[in-house]
Amino acid sequence: MDLLKRVKHFIEKQWDRKRPLLLGYSGGPDSKALLYALREIEGLPLHLAHVDHGWREESASEALALGEEAKRLGVPFHSVPLKKKPEKNWEEAGREGRLKFFRSLFDQIPFQALLLAHQADDRAETALKRVLEGAHLAYIGGLAPVTELEGMSVWRPLLGVRKREVVEFLRERELPPLIDPSNEDVRFLRTRLRQEAIPLLTKTFGKEIVENLSLLSERAFELQEYLDRKMEGVWGRRVQGPWGVAVQLEGLEKVEARHLVQRLGREGGIRLPRTLLEPIVESALEKAPQRRFRAGGRTFLVGRGWVALIFDERKKLNMKELLEF
Repeated sequence: MDLLKRVKHFIEKQWDRKRPLLLGYSGGPDSKALLYALREIEGLPLHLAHVDHGWREESASEALALGEEAKRLGVPFHSVPLKKKPEKNWEEAGREGRLKFFRSLFDQIPFQALLLAHQADDRAETALKRVLEGAHLAYIGGLAPVTELEGMSVWRPLLGVRKREVVEFLRERELPPLIDPSNEDVRFLRTRLRQEAIPLLTKTFGKEIVENLSLLSERAFELQEYLDRKMEGVWGRRVQGPWGVAVQLEGLEKVEARHLVQRLGREGGIRLPRTLLEPIVESALEKAPQRRFRAGGRTFLVGRGWVALIFDERKKLNMKELLEF
């Protein structure tokens, strides 16, 4: 299935044919290909959102050019400059800035979803990164076709499309994309994965690995959905209060307990590192004496076979008191 057919099939399946959609638009190859594919869907109400990160001198003029492009296409265009250049971790700072801007637009306009132009090569890079980080099997995927971020429904119609297909789509339509030199900067981990690690692994292995990594990502999401269903009964018996939320792990297999603790972390917007996840799970399953763990500015209290994520720490309650609160 070619790029255009994939995008049309995806939108036909997801769009309610009422609410508008918001496309995160950088003008780069991926987002430009997605924009012009979406333009071929009749009656689709589309808005563009662009963030000028301010990392390069020419970024302001590029934002103006993208605004003119949107005007020619008759598509509403929303743009914002990031005011402060981050001192470190540019990738994470840029991601947070973009999500904050997109969320502000959702607060103003009833969009059904935010569309992002990640494609199969991006998905493979994410899967490889998570494998090397030692991520739990169910969380290797990273990029899902349909998910939720910051209260926004997020769609990625191009996840089944290879980068070379994107380039070919643009070439056939004579659509020149913006090229951001920072995407070639090997100071960034994703660039090193894309330019160095994956080509080296492909050469060493003697086979194309992007499709296999992308498939691994799909299988990880299947496992995550399976564990969600299998643990729904346990999760449904969680205890909640003004202090936070607790779930009982007693009697579970370790893979099940691990999944529930990670889900508990997501309730508080926390991605638990493996160095904390494993001690929390083991302490709960072994019914070890009460322990407290700190992660993401929150406390995880473990005791009596339960794990609690504490939202309000003004009350220094123990596990027994929490469950009776």
